This record gives sequence, C-alpha cells and structure tokens, in this order.
Amino acid sequence: MLSVPHKLVSILFFLSIFTSASVAQTSEEQVDKNKISEYFQNEQYAEAIQYLESNNVIRSTDINSINALGYAYYMSENYLLAQENYLRALALDSLNFTANRYSALISRENKDYGKQLFYYLRLLQIQPSNGILYKLTGDTYKLLKNDDTALLFYAKAYHFQPANTKITVAYIENLLDKDSYTTADSVTKAFLEKDTLNAAVMRLAIRSFTTQRKMADAARFTKNWLLTGEIEPKTTVSLAQSNYAIKQYEACYKVCNNLLEQGIETEALFYYASQAKYKLNEFIKSSELLKQCLNLAISKNTNLYYFSLADNFESLKQYKRAIASYDTAYYLFHDPLALYNIGRLYEQGLQNNNTARQYYKKYMALAKPKTKDEQRVYAYVKELLKGQERKQKENQ
Repeated sequence: MLSVPHKLVSILFFLSIFTSASVAQTSEEQVDKNKISEYFQNEQYAEAIQYLESNNVIRSTDINSINALGYAYYMSENYLLAQENYLRALALDSLNFTANRYSALISRENKDYGKQLFYYLRLLQIQPSNGILYKLTGDTYKLLKNDDTALLFYAKAYHFQPANTKITVAYIENLLDKDSYTTADSVTKAFLEKDTLNAAVMRLAIRSFTTQRKMADAARFTKNWLLTGEIEPKTTVSLAQSNYAIKQYEACYKVCNNLLEQGIETEALFYYASQAKYKLNEFIKSSELLKQCLNLAISKNTNLYYFSLADNFESLKQYKRAIASYDTAYYLFHDPLALYNIGRLYEQGLQNNNTARQYYKKYMALAKPKTKDEQRVYAYVKELLKGQERKQKENQ
C-alpha cells in the first residue's frame, strides 16, 4: 500500500504537470482539466476514471488525458491498467516525462528492477542534469546488486545537487560501504560546514571516524549531536565510546544520560554511563547503572532455561550439575523455587537431609506463593520441616 505522504507527493506532482499543459482535445474528447484536478485533489480516483473513460479518453490521442487516466489507475493501485495507459502515452511520445516516471514507479511496485532501470535511464535522457534522477537510478542499480555502478550514479547526483540531504546521505553511505573513507569524510565535512546540525550527515561522519578509530574526530560532534535532539542509540553509543576512549568521561556520561532520561534504555548506554561514572570515582552511581545494565543483559527467559537445564541433569542423575544450574538461576533471579529444588535434590538425589533442610528453610523464609502449584510446594515443605522437627524432638 502507498503511504499518505507518498500519495500527496504524487498528487501534487501530477497536478503540476496536468494543469500546466494544454489539453488539446477533439470535439469528441471534451475533458475538463479543472474537474480532473478537483477529483485528484479530493482523491476521488474512481470518479476520475469514470469521467475520463466516459469522455472517450481510451481512444484519445491526447497524452495529458491518457496520463491522467493512467494516474487515476495508479493511485487506485491498479498498476496493470495504469501501465497500459502509460504505454499508450509512450507510444505517442517515448520521451514523455510523466509516462516514463510512473512507468518506473510501477516497475518498482512489480519488483521488475530491470524495467525500472530502463525508464530511469530514459528519464535521464530527458533531464540529464537532474540530481534526484541520478540518485533514483543509483537506487535501482543497488536493487540489481550492482553496487559499483550505483556509486557512480550517486556521485553524479551529488555533483548536480550537493546540498540535497538525501542525495548526500546515499552517496556517503555507499562510499563507506566501499571503505572510501577519505572521500566520505571530505563530503561530510563540506556538507556540515554549511548545515552544522544536519543529523543524517552527522551520523555518517561519526560512523566513519569511529570505524577508523579516529575517536577524537568523532567526539568533536558531541555538542552538535546533542543539539539536534536526535534519539538514536547506535550513534549515541558511538559518541560515548569515542569520548571514553579519549578520557572525556563527563561527555561520555552526558551523551548516554541524555537518552536514559528520555526512557531510551539499552545495555550499551547503561554500560558506558556506568564506566564513565567509575572513571569519575562515583562508584555508587556506577554500580547502580551497572545493575540496570545487567537487568537488561540477562533475558527473563534465562531463568526458565536454567530450570530446564537442571531438569535434564536430574533426568541423567547428574544431581550436582542440576544443583549448580538451580544455584546459578537463584543467583541471577532470586527465585525461591530454585532453593526448593536444590533442597529437593539434596534430599532425594544425594540423600543429604541436613543440607536439604538448610535450603528448605531458606525457601520458606523467602517464598511468597501465588499460584496453586507454588502454594502446593510451600505446603509440602512446611509439613516436611514440621515432620523433621517432631522426629528430632522424639529422638532427644
């Protein structure tokens, strides 16, 4: 499905073409261009199709009317009939911009990237200095897995429109993919000298410098990156790493905390924030942050995995290994059921009632049973300990 912004851009583009062109109709083809414009502005594509077809546009030789019908079908997502009309237009004029443009878009919808490339190359014949068209052609070569040629077209696009963010970003990204750091850094520098807070280009500059281990160069963007207000953990972590590497610990903590305060919590953010605080001798705060890092690092499902692992060891009568799994689970998650299971294994598997009783007592002190199964276990251990106490008294 096309997004609303995409539809709006398409509508505005088509109206600019349709309303600016003269509609030379025969006496049988009286198409009111104002009515068509109104249909398109109101997204009444079915009505536009009905109106155009009723005015004999199907047999028209007027390219603008044919394109209008093709556009109405395109926006209705009937790409087959849309393409039929655009092919009719191209048969009349192979270099018609609108028909070639929408034929390229339809080809992309159909994932026919070879045809898409054909139409973009033809569009470049029509407008050989259009940077956007060079970028779109580069995008198509990327889809065709021809990265080297794609880079040439991105370079051409940048040559014609160096101030365009989307073109510049595509060019830099592909330079970095080719490890062409010198050229990439030159392009980012030139762009950011004129647009100092452009987050998209700044992100790539930081990526380039951190990849090259030029941490001081990357860290220079810290202040401007914070000014952009961007919420992007990956770039933020790169800046944290860069500042940490050059011993700028306050800046390292600041960039991490900027996102943490906004509720963006990742292991890496907590980790570098904790390490920065450690270097600043704020050990309590460092520990707090590290604990939060650990909570994120350890999956909640890990408790279940350790319990399952212990079940396997128990089935193999490897009781000590099963106990070790439950012990690890308890250390990480403090689940009292792990203590119960350790006690059960000492009692039933290793025949060590004294050690079993110690774990059962720990379990009783910490357990807060909620489910029926938990309540059943709790009641069982409670009666078991009472029975053991009675036996001890009888033996005294």
